[in-house]
Amino acid sequence: MRDPSPTDSVQDGTGQSGVLRPGNFAASPGVLRTGRQPGKNAAMTDVSLYVAVITAAAGVAGGSIPSITNAIRDGHQAKRDQRNRQAEAERQVCLDLLAAASELRARVANAAACHGDELDARLAQIRDLEATIHVHAARIAFLTPENLAQPADRVADAASRLVKSAEAKVAKTAKEMVERPDFKELDDSVKDFQDSAVKGTRARAG
Repeated sequence: MRDPSPTDSVQDGTGQSGVLRPGNFAASPGVLRTGRQPGKNAAMTDVSLYVAVITAAAGVAGGSIPSITNAIRDGHQAKRDQRNRQAEAERQVCLDLLAAASELRARVANAAACHGDELDARLAQIRDLEATIHVHAARIAFLTPENLAQPADRVADAASRLVKSAEAKVAKTAKEMVERPDFKELDDSVKDFQDSAVKGTRARAG
């Protein structure tokens, strides 16, 4: 069988004859087909797309890791700051109660040495301090553990009894205390509260 010459007649896919020329090769789908495979090209396109998506996702995930780490670190720091603020608030309210109780003791002792109208003014200051001590005890009940609330209440109760006892010892006509007040209950309650506060602070620190 001989090879077709450029002038040979051929039939295309429609059944019509024509002269075979070099230009007809590309125009006649019945004669020649290209080597392109659309299915294979689509698969290659899909693979490229998947690679691009995975690469982008890896970039996003990699970029989010420092953000997550920073968020965790910030969360831990916020908790530490909150604990520090809570500890400072507890320490301050305990010191406030101790300071007020100490001042009350001193003012009652000074009032015992006074007489006349000055004594009335000092008793008024003592009553104000008693109220302040009860406020500090209430704050301790809100801000500190229960093991400190009860000792704080005992300090407040001892302060009230001391003020009442001091007022009862005042001679109305002479306007002076006829007997020195007893500070033992207040002193014992203050020491008990101070020991409990120190023990609680050490326990939380440990």
